[in-house]
Amino acid sequence: MHGLVINMVYKVLSLKWRPQSFDEIIGQESLVKTLVNAFAQDRIAQGYIFTGPRGVGKTTTARIMAMALNAENGPKSNFDPKSNVSMEIAEARSMDVLEIDGASNRGIEEIRGLREQIKFAPVGGAFKIIIIDEVHMLTNQAFNALLRTLEEPPSHVKFIFATTDIHKVPPTIISRCQRFDFNRISISAISQKVHQILEAEKITSDPESIHAIARKADGSMRDALSMLDQVISYSGGDIKYELTAKALGLIELDLFFSFTESIYQKDHNTMISLLKRFSDKGVPAKELIIGIEQHIRNIIYACFDSGLDLLEMNKEQKNMYKLECEKWDRRDLYRICQVLMDTLSNIHGSEYPYLILEMTALKLLEMDKSIYIDEILSGSLGGPSQEVASVSLESDKSTKLPDYDKNIEPKILQPKTKTSGQEYTMKQNDEADKIDKVIVPSVSPSQKNLVDTNTENIKTEDEIVINDDKKNPNGKIDEMASKISLDPEFNLKKIVELWPKLLEGVNKSRPSVGAILEEFTPDHYDGNTLTLKQNKDFIFNHDIIQRGINIIQQEQTKIFGNPFKLKFAQAEKPVLKNETVSENSDEIDNNNEEVFNKVVDLFDGEILH
Repeated sequence: MHGLVINMVYKVLSLKWRPQSFDEIIGQESLVKTLVNAFAQDRIAQGYIFTGPRGVGKTTTARIMAMALNAENGPKSNFDPKSNVSMEIAEARSMDVLEIDGASNRGIEEIRGLREQIKFAPVGGAFKIIIIDEVHMLTNQAFNALLRTLEEPPSHVKFIFATTDIHKVPPTIISRCQRFDFNRISISAISQKVHQILEAEKITSDPESIHAIARKADGSMRDALSMLDQVISYSGGDIKYELTAKALGLIELDLFFSFTESIYQKDHNTMISLLKRFSDKGVPAKELIIGIEQHIRNIIYACFDSGLDLLEMNKEQKNMYKLECEKWDRRDLYRICQVLMDTLSNIHGSEYPYLILEMTALKLLEMDKSIYIDEILSGSLGGPSQEVASVSLESDKSTKLPDYDKNIEPKILQPKTKTSGQEYTMKQNDEADKIDKVIVPSVSPSQKNLVDTNTENIKTEDEIVINDDKKNPNGKIDEMASKISLDPEFNLKKIVELWPKLLEGVNKSRPSVGAILEEFTPDHYDGNTLTLKQNKDFIFNHDIIQRGINIIQQEQTKIFGNPFKLKFAQAEKPVLKNETVSENSDEIDNNNEEVFNKVVDLFDGEILH
């Protein structure tokens, strides 16, 4: 006698644990409260439209609404889910609840048939309820056929629509319904529900596995339960994170730590090996980038005590992130995360997403560490701000200026280690000791403002001395000055011919100095001094020319063989006699001036007055 074998049909978790009442709906608290209050106040609309991402409870809520509408003794939100009417609706056996798939019944003929059915009164409940899932799949003709009925349906008919793409539903349909937007379910809410189900199913698990499932579900409770079914099948009755990662194709945490470590160490070999391992796992590039971003987010949060509480992981993993964050500058982590976010936005639709990921990872290896600009200016990091020599400009404000004349006695600027007055910086090099003197007119800004308005095209000549045959401040004869030879063939024509080459050399070394020289052309050469004439009106920045003396001298020696003096002839615009100048206009804060000069030198900038 053969034994009787009964095959029990397994019911997947997403169906077994489907909510059967308003109290069991998770992650949609405000929406549920609105519906419950509508029943309490007897304000039930003729049509509802539920919209939101997949797996968040739209169709389930529609069925619960049907149960509440056809509850025993009249519509109410606190109905009995175990009653016969509720069980019939849950099992899709009720004659009064018609559930239609909009994707397969999308034509005008189906809607016409539906209109004929709703003419008949309900069999056992208070209402005949029409649930159309994926309503956006209906054709325009079907929507048009539904409009009139939806606006003024029979008193015993209620419509409930569900869609994942509300933008495809005509506004005329939406305006005739009450719209409810379902949100993605939070990770904590999904984790709590998964933990509750595992306890009821008598399956042990660790928090890391539950959190991994909830995070990968991306706000969908149905997806989370489907993945939980998959993990249980793979790992059996004891769920561990390592088994969960393998079952769901997750990236191990160690690989993420190796990724950030290779960036920190700028280790190209490790990064290339990691990229190969990522590719071998077959995880989409988009998911990889999201995982790396999540990993960097955890490192940033681990830098704060309150942030550690937000990391849903065990103490061992929290300690790993705590140790990792101690060696990182958070500014670098923010920049890495921003690069990855930009890559994620560009990777959509790409034919080679892995190539984009690989190039982005290799580019991160070339990223320099972040520094504050005040660290550069203070010279604490080394660099240009440490390699400067100071030159002080001593202005005699007591001298009256009858006119801008060539015979004005100039002041000589001598290099100083530190001055209490206005300072200008000049880059130090091997030949800087040979450039000791800068001669400028002793004219104060307040005196320039007293020029008569009738004066036109007043000329000022700023003489920049590269070499002089006089003694330098140390009492020695300038060696370069002694080498100047007055070659009779070396005339203005020769200078004009070679002047573009000098400009090209200065522009390569110091663009800001070259930009000023380009506004002047050689006008006169007396064998020792070259006078430069201004091409057009512009703001002449004497400070930049002073700082670029050594660059100009080097190019003169390279091109002309010997350096010579430069004299700049500049047109000054007249200023009204009565224009007054504040007594404090020439007072400049020493600290601010020093910072300005360092910034200009560091970035090769130009101060516009």
